[in-house]
Amino acid sequence: MSGSTGSVSVVVPTWDGRRRDGLARCVAAIARQTRAADQVIVVVDHNPELLAWGRQALPAAEVVANRHERGVVGARNTGVERARGDVVVLTDDDTEADPTWLESLGSCFSRSAVVGATGNLIPAWTDPAPAWFPAEFYWVFGCSYVGLPTEVAPVRNPIAANMAVRRWAIEEVGGFRAGVVPRQLRVGGAVVAGGHALEDTELGIRIARRRPEMSWLYQPRARVLHTVDPRQATLGYLLRRSFEEGAAKAALARLVGSERGLESERRYLSVTIPRGIAKGLGDALAGDPWGAARAGGILAGVAAAGCGYALATLGERLTAAGSHRLKAAPPLSRGSSR
Repeated sequence: MSGSTGSVSVVVPTWDGRRRDGLARCVAAIARQTRAADQVIVVVDHNPELLAWGRQALPAAEVVANRHERGVVGARNTGVERARGDVVVLTDDDTEADPTWLESLGSCFSRSAVVGATGNLIPAWTDPAPAWFPAEFYWVFGCSYVGLPTEVAPVRNPIAANMAVRRWAIEEVGGFRAGVVPRQLRVGGAVVAGGHALEDTELGIRIARRRPEMSWLYQPRARVLHTVDPRQATLGYLLRRSFEEGAAKAALARLVGSERGLESERRYLSVTIPRGIAKGLGDALAGDPWGAARAGGILAGVAAAGCGYALATLGERLTAAGSHRLKAAPPLSRGSSR
């Protein structure tokens, strides 16, 4: 993305006309980069009215329709197919990048053994940040969380709202995995998240399997502000989102194997979570009235994720057992009345 690493295409999926102002801010922030993007692609997910607005209001971008299945996976794959850059950068329509974002991501690609990079997603609170919410669980609204590296370091998981990947590598594996329908998360009838299929994590693992000699890097200087809906900063959302994550991890483990699918999660549970609980309790003893609440939020989130994982795993096993019994059952005779 610097002169030595080639050209860059930025892909921004969007779907909700009520987020037009945020989309305009996102595209404007991309235009202010210290390293200019060679191509900006806004992919509108099956919303003709938003598509027409975008083509008029965003002249600096190529505004195109999602040509695949409805949802963010289809939209991202459409953007990847349109991309001409040597590196494809992905973000979301509710983000606003720091001016050095592309330059910071691009610094990772000076190393030939790096296949992709992911960056720092900073929560942009529309209401004051809740003092009780544990930073270890900022991932529930798509932001970077306590436990990620504080310096440039290899990681397993790219985060699709702030990631860059060599175009040949994502094309080599066929893009994001299609056919996974994420469940929408609603608060008061309004969709506050489109569900989470872990398509970015699965993509990272698939590319790593195909190119084991190459790595993903986490670049904390590649900063993007990510808007947090106040309805996401609640205990109910924390529990529902954690449950969904647990269920998604079960599906991921089935797809890629538990060793790769749960590699990062083991460290998170064995190191980050105990430290977070200890810190919350320590803060409470030091006089912070919200410290115990943060420790309790961590425990509640872990419990909800564990329930989601266990129930999803049990459901998969029951489904597999039922399928096996059906295959093993002898065919009915022609004379059977059943």
